[in-house]
Amino acid sequence: MKKLFFLVAITTVFALISSPVIAAKPSACATIQDGTITDSAGNPIVLGYDQFGYNYQAHMFNGTYDSVDRNIDGTYWGDTGDYVDDKLVMKWSDAWLANVDCNGDGKLDRGLVDGVPSGISKGWLTNHVVGDYTLDGNVQNYTDFVKIVWTGPDSPLWG
Repeated sequence: MKKLFFLVAITTVFALISSPVIAAKPSACATIQDGTITDSAGNPIVLGYDQFGYNYQAHMFNGTYDSVDRNIDGTYWGDTGDYVDDKLVMKWSDAWLANVDCNGDGKLDRGLVDGVPSGISKGWLTNHVVGDYTLDGNVQNYTDFVKIVWTGPDSPLWG
C-alpha cells in the first residue's frame, strides 16, 4: 500500500511540474482590431478593405494606381497619365509591412521579424498590374508582374 501511495504521489508531482502551464500570454503589440493604429494621414486603419483598396490585415491592396497613394484625385503620387486607372494588386509579407504595431508608434511595423520591428521593409512585395494604353490610335492591353525582395542590409532596396 505504501508503494502504491508513493507511486501515485511521484506520478502526480511529475505531472504537475512537467505539464505546460496554459495561460493567456499578453500581447505587447497593438492590433488593427484595437483601433489604435493609424495610416499616414492619421486615420484609424480598419479591418477589411478600406476606400482606397488596402486590406492591411490580409496584407493586400486591390485597387488602382490612383488609389494606391491613399488620395483619389486622378493622379499617382501627383503624376498624371493614362495608367492612373490601371488595376493594381499588391501582396506583401509580414516582414515587409506587418499588420501590428509592436514598437508603440501607432503605425504598422516594417521589418517585423520574430516580433521585433527594424523600421526597414524586409521580406517581399508583389505588384500585379493590368491596364491599357493607346499607341497610334489603337488601345493596347498589358499586364505586368514584379516581385521585390529584401536581400540584406548592404543591398539597396529600391536601387
